[in-house]
Amino acid sequence: MAREKFAVDLGSAYTNIYKLGSGLVLSEPTVAGVETGEKPTVKVIGAEAYKLIGKTSKNTKMVFPVFEGEIVNADVCAAVLSGFLNKIRCGKILSPEVLFSVPCGVSPKTVENYRYVAAKCGIKKVCFAESPILAALGQRIPLTESSPCFCVDMAGGVTNIAAVSLDGVIAGISVNFGGNKISADVIDYLSEYYGVQIGLQTAERLKREIASLDENDALSTLVNGRNVETGTPCSVSVRAKDLVKPVRKYYDKIAELATELLKKLPPEVSAEITHAGIYVSGAESGVYGLESYYGKLFGMKINVAEKGKTSVALGGGIALGNEDILKKITLKID
Repeated sequence: MAREKFAVDLGSAYTNIYKLGSGLVLSEPTVAGVETGEKPTVKVIGAEAYKLIGKTSKNTKMVFPVFEGEIVNADVCAAVLSGFLNKIRCGKILSPEVLFSVPCGVSPKTVENYRYVAAKCGIKKVCFAESPILAALGQRIPLTESSPCFCVDMAGGVTNIAAVSLDGVIAGISVNFGGNKISADVIDYLSEYYGVQIGLQTAERLKREIASLDENDALSTLVNGRNVETGTPCSVSVRAKDLVKPVRKYYDKIAELATELLKKLPPEVSAEITHAGIYVSGAESGVYGLESYYGKLFGMKINVAEKGKTSVALGGGIALGNEDILKKITLKID
């Protein structure tokens, strides 16, 4: 019986899984509720666990097993991934094949952690590909060995910036911050300027609903939290244009790093990129005003992915379905 094949984007914020023949079959937060004690036990994962953040008793600890693109708790990570795979299985799968997306310039230690997690999940055959290449494939960019593109993939805990082709990464960097930094900056900003303390879920909701790079954005929303001075519950109306400052911190830093990388590319590669523009994907590529804001900063076309949050997993699925592409992009790791 043929093995079932999966492309897994194991992110700091979300895990996306593509099943060959079925498409994208799972997109859930990479988090677990762990019951504390002598033998800690994972009792809830994914979307159900996310609902409990900030609401649990001292007997339950919320664990994010992937932090800034690195597996920091391999055993909990294995429990989360195993639970996700069980959710999408129609029956028992004997040793599925898995393509993992990994950060640009992944370290041997990180690969070792991925292999450990895979083994704990009963996955015996694994391969690895760098996220920016998969993001390019997921956006249906016509990649060849001679047609490079420049990709910026903005995930929750890590951002990958790279010039890539089917021959591999020409030049790239992976930085250990992403959308989680935006959430943290929004939390700090509301505490300082609005006098209200909010939690992670509220910050994420604000990002989804009114985060903007446009100083004239007129949207607003009501936010519930705790008054910083009195400690009592309170509600405030937050305007999108007031969040531009904390939101821009992340995008400005990524633009700065991308500009430095662009300066180091060979002239022929630069010419291709200038013509095609920059491709932006990841969960944070959906912020309002990004195309216009980056267009002014870079002075070239900005191509924002239609399905930014899942581009890497979709690219993994494309690779799984084409042996020639998979062979070319698979990292050669001893």
